[in-house]
Amino acid sequence: MPENMLQGLPAPITSPPSREELAGRLTNVQARMHSAELDFYVSFNPVNIYYLTNFANYVHERPFLLVIPCEGVPVMVAPLLETSHVRARARCDLEYATYFEYPAPLGHNWFDVYGALFKDASSRVGVESALPIGIAERTPGTRVVVDIIDDVRLVKTPYEIGRNVHACQIVTLGHEKLLEICRPGVAEGAIYSSVSQLMMGRILADIPDANTMVCSAKGTVWPPSISHDPHRIPTLSMPMEQGGPHVSIVVAQVDGYGVELERTFFLGTVPDWAHEPFNAMLEARALAFELARPGAVLSEIDFAVRELIARHGYGDRILHRTGHGMGITGHEAPYVALGDDRELEPAMLISIEPGIYFPDQGGFRHSDTVLITDSACVSLTEAPDQLEDLTLPA
Repeated sequence: MPENMLQGLPAPITSPPSREELAGRLTNVQARMHSAELDFYVSFNPVNIYYLTNFANYVHERPFLLVIPCEGVPVMVAPLLETSHVRARARCDLEYATYFEYPAPLGHNWFDVYGALFKDASSRVGVESALPIGIAERTPGTRVVVDIIDDVRLVKTPYEIGRNVHACQIVTLGHEKLLEICRPGVAEGAIYSSVSQLMMGRILADIPDANTMVCSAKGTVWPPSISHDPHRIPTLSMPMEQGGPHVSIVVAQVDGYGVELERTFFLGTVPDWAHEPFNAMLEARALAFELARPGAVLSEIDFAVRELIARHGYGDRILHRTGHGMGITGHEAPYVALGDDRELEPAMLISIEPGIYFPDQGGFRHSDTVLITDSACVSLTEAPDQLEDLTLPA
């Protein structure tokens, strides 16, 4: 099981990133650019732009592009309408290449401004794998598809860990409220409203100038009639049911830092058939916590967890990987999955959430936000995990 105390971890942080924090991220990106012999790197992904600048954008027909030279200051390509917005939120040195509108007359479009930044047609230009083809085709030079910023984001700085520690306090608070109010007959909408409002209120109390473009808070429950289907969205009128398994899902992005906390629980009674899969899920979860340490190969953790579940006779009841990374979003690399052969490193953040699912009966899954430490792992989220504590009054 994970370490129980957060001793030695950064305290919760609610302040925006310093210029030094963002400069360090840029330095890491440019060091990887040098290793890949790139002259420029182009980022379109709003998450990556936010990571490097603290500016969050919404993707629409007016593109934002961050053009990073191998040395020096990045250039933000942005529409005139948004340039003051970028300046207000960005907390790093930037140069600006502004275009008036989209569409625009010949010579005044975004791609005219963008293309002029690459003065040498022989430049090697790194681009994200998710770069839209329309932008890729307008990018001069030799394009090299490589996800440098995503790779830099894998290992968190002490500042990032502190932000995620704070975000985990938010979802822990929300989950406590969820278990308090969840009873048979209570509508999904009542739970969602109460829990989400509580968490968002705490976010804004702790961070009055939080950027709402990178803030969200959701607290929901999958009752047993749908808890076998973990990505089905319940309707707000759906009532909670006697018995279980119910599965709670409490997630938040707290001013740009995403975390989650989930539990399987029961209302009033535990059906006889549910004891064994609940205990198998707990055992699989404990194994994942035991294996999640520096140097462990992610695919090997997932394989071992799947084998354990299969030994219990539930191998055909697995729907998903053991976990995924978290950081400035709630779903990102690395992945505790058969296809990810990277090793865990200290200061990575992952979820641990092996699940077992029975169609039309229900699902079993706990999920925590977990930090890899120098020698093991520690859960940053806190909630009951044993059956007796998760059997609530009806």
